[in-house]
Amino acid sequence: MTEKYVLREAAKPFLTDTVYRRQKHPYVAPPPGQRLNESFNELIQDTMRGSVMASVPLYDQAKVIALLDKLPEMDNNQHIFLDIVLMKLLSTCFLHERFGLTVK
Repeated sequence: MTEKYVLREAAKPFLTDTVYRRQKHPYVAPPPGQRLNESFNELIQDTMRGSVMASVPLYDQAKVIALLDKLPEMDNNQHIFLDIVLMKLLSTCFLHERFGLTVK
């Protein structure tokens, strides 16, 4: 069982044998929680505190903001755990902004 067999076969003429036979490994970005003062944090803060999050029917913006306010007090392990939550919230905001989520 070879991961992405069809893709590997299609690209085989352009790959070295080493790359062709190599096991797939995921790209893992540095956790955003470790970059509290960078532009990514600004994106999270601005989006979660803004009108897009206010219009998302799935989440309570006041509770999200309360969580954001606690971030500076949290240690790195807590940030790493919350990165998944923050990514889902951010993704939901972008999807809502683009496609207009509704709850029935």
